[in-house]
Amino acid sequence: MEDTKNKFEITYRNVDELVEPDYNPRKITAKQKEDIRKSIERFGFVQPIVVNVNPDRKDIVIGGNQRLKIAKGMGIETVPCYEVNLNETDEKELNLRLNKNQAEFDIDMLRTYFDKQFLFDVGFSEKEIGRIESEFEKKFNAVTNDNCEMPIVAQFNERYDTVMIFCNNELDFNWMRNVLNLKPNQDYKNSKVGEAHVMTVQEFQQIWEEAM
Repeated sequence: MEDTKNKFEITYRNVDELVEPDYNPRKITAKQKEDIRKSIERFGFVQPIVVNVNPDRKDIVIGGNQRLKIAKGMGIETVPCYEVNLNETDEKELNLRLNKNQAEFDIDMLRTYFDKQFLFDVGFSEKEIGRIESEFEKKFNAVTNDNCEMPIVAQFNERYDTVMIFCNNELDFNWMRNVLNLKPNQDYKNSKVGEAHVMTVQEFQQIWEEAM
């Protein structure tokens, strides 16, 4: 007996012939719709619509309803379709499987092999792959004990990560004070040791971005 399940034939159907099922549970955001539109605009309709040709369920779209709606809005008249012959129960199961059985991305692999800006353009969010670092952040985060002027002394760290910026002359210190908006404080030891200032990295980041 011939195995028809492994055959994959594409037919082109008029979009007005295809019917959206009343039970379709899939919903997408406005951003996801725009991402799909951009993909179709750039590469064409490369993923077929799954359509039922069962006489009792004729022309009902099982997979690709959102893409079909967007294609209609773009003025596309015909789309590639993969036709199946299923009863209503199997049709509904396939609809759910097509929408649910999707693999997740390996975020580490994405970050290794793809530029972040490219991933944002494709449609990934900052929550998924992280924010893009500014040039200052890249340089600042590249400082380690191996390449900094004065390696961090362990006992200064206590329970928090610490960054120390040493100023060895008054001119540099005055520049740093102005950039970071540091307020004069009474030194807890004596006036000859130098002024000590503590701020959170969020405060530093805000001050720096405003100064840039």
